Amino acid sequence: MTTADLSALADATATAVGGAVSVMDPQGYVVAYSSVPGQPIDDVRRDGILGKQVPARYMVHHIDPDFRRSSAVHVVDVAGALPRLAVAVSADGEYLGSIWCIVSTAPSGPPDSGAVTALTRAAAAAVPLLLARRSPAGPGNPRARALLTDPAVVTSPGSCFAVVAARVDSAQPDVLLVQLGGLLELTFGGDADSGFIVDEHVVFFVVARDDDRGVAEEAEEVRRRAEVAFGVPVTFAIGGPHARPAVARSHARWALDAVENGAHTTTFEQSRVPVTLNRATDALSDVPLAIPAVERMLSSDAAEGTDYGATVLALLAHESNVAAASASLYLHANTFRYRLRRTKELFDLDLDDPDTRLLVWMSLRLRAGR
Repeated sequence: MTTADLSALADATATAVGGAVSVMDPQGYVVAYSSVPGQPIDDVRRDGILGKQVPARYMVHHIDPDFRRSSAVHVVDVAGALPRLAVAVSADGEYLGSIWCIVSTAPSGPPDSGAVTALTRAAAAAVPLLLARRSPAGPGNPRARALLTDPAVVTSPGSCFAVVAARVDSAQPDVLLVQLGGLLELTFGGDADSGFIVDEHVVFFVVARDDDRGVAEEAEEVRRRAEVAFGVPVTFAIGGPHARPAVARSHARWALDAVENGAHTTTFEQSRVPVTLNRATDALSDVPLAIPAVERMLSSDAAEGTDYGATVLALLAHESNVAAASASLYLHANTFRYRLRRTKELFDLDLDDPDTRLLVWMSLRLRAGR
């Protein structure tokens, strides 16, 4: 399938109905449009074609769930734009995209039967063409699956791979994640070494690249468009570039796990500190640090409502600078020093030994990060 096939369908439909036609994918990307001369168009169509996506202020009509579930031809009349006839394209209950046709005036009653017939037939003809856009890439692409899951997969000498990991803040994310994978494919191309899988409510997209900054910039544009289309927060994290795509996937997942859900794109390098702390917490979760003095101190804090643990952590976080540490807790320096003396008296906590200070800091810092 080529874009020319969809463009030919758009031209044929525009000729039959008598108005300019655009074909959209589920995210509101303009994947094809008619070029029949002499038909009226407006700024919405121009902006959509130039930007390759429906302008954000009009996306509400494309993501309307009632429209997506319907097989009827709808009349859409919005201030500031020419009226349109629109029909959803679906197969077995799955929304694949839509077809939109400009008309000179909004019908006062039901749309013209000839236009309805032409658009209904166009929607049926578009089904195999829109389905084919997912091949060979997509969650069923064996090459992408091998790159993302097999550490021993063979790649070309000197090649590097970046992996985009993404999640959506939705109660039913997997359908959106498949659509998000398709959106990434539209942006990054469909070469043999690119594609995506969905695993544990995360989409992983692999692409042959040697610059994470360039990938991050393109991915952020995808993320913004996806949020408009889905109506929910989307979070991206990028791993790599790395010669082994499975390693880049791990880095992307670690970065994704280290950041809060929300509207942003991050990279492994940008998230290295929280990633390292998370990994350290995981590594030590089955081997308790078990410093008796720390355990007694934290138990006392929990039972008595004291803040000895916070006091010690502040001291270590500020490299034993009492003035800075006490200020961080809004305490007078003398009060802070008194608390430190009490930790030694009550719990036999010795902070003079550097190894003990390291273990105490790790214990308190990793607990605080959980």
